[in-house]
Amino acid sequence: MAEKKEHTIVDVSSEEKKTAKKASTAARKKVTEDGKTVVEVTPAGSATGYRIGAIILWVLAITCEVIGILTLFGKINITFIPTLAWIIGLLVIDLICVIIGAQLWKKSNKIDPASKANKVKFWLWNNLGLIVCIVAFLPFIIMIAKDNKTLDKKTKTIALVAAIVALLIGGLCAYDWNPISQEEKDAAVAAVEGEVYWTTFGKVYHTHEDCGSLNNSDTLYKGTAKDAIENGRTRICSFCAKKDGIDTSNMLTDGNEEAAKSEE
Repeated sequence: MAEKKEHTIVDVSSEEKKTAKKASTAARKKVTEDGKTVVEVTPAGSATGYRIGAIILWVLAITCEVIGILTLFGKINITFIPTLAWIIGLLVIDLICVIIGAQLWKKSNKIDPASKANKVKFWLWNNLGLIVCIVAFLPFIIMIAKDNKTLDKKTKTIALVAAIVALLIGGLCAYDWNPISQEEKDAAVAAVEGEVYWTTFGKVYHTHEDCGSLNNSDTLYKGTAKDAIENGRTRICSFCAKKDGIDTSNMLTDGNEEAAKSEE
């Protein structure tokens, strides 16, 4: 009687996926002769998605503020947590939601920036995170400052200081220090051809991999000018721009134009 053969079924799909992922990662990275790692960036994503995320977080932040105010006036009684601990906890959650929401909003504005035709609208749109931060903390601060019945002096003082500190931290993080307009982005994309480079923490992109400003960076990121802007690098290196003869009159630069001229 013939023996029944057993067949072993091997699922290679997961291994193939891992191999493909490693190959994809390797393709996006290269090591230069001087030991630097150059990483090719992927598309930044949808501005709408980031904005929806920001709005959801901001709603949560203001909800925390409302709960805090209701607690302050005794509308919500939390007996198992000390009042001060409850208020500080709400402030911390409020702050986290405000900051993360603001970062998402700023990210969306690099992908889909507003026009600078109306300067007031441009500022308000770019700094909506700052406005939400004020809304999320200032009423709470006013309520605590005016309260003379609900909280004892020590609790009131600590809660007031914590709320003010949260407002300041949130405001500094929410403010867009490097906004770019649609006109400036369009000008940069049109003027800068080929690949550009930037560092992990820098705010400037360079058209030359060997730019002196990049000498101290072990890891560089590579993409188009559009990729650089959408990843928060809104200004072109003035030295690289001068070297390539790029007209920066309608673009944001790193502010070293005078230094670049002095090297002529």
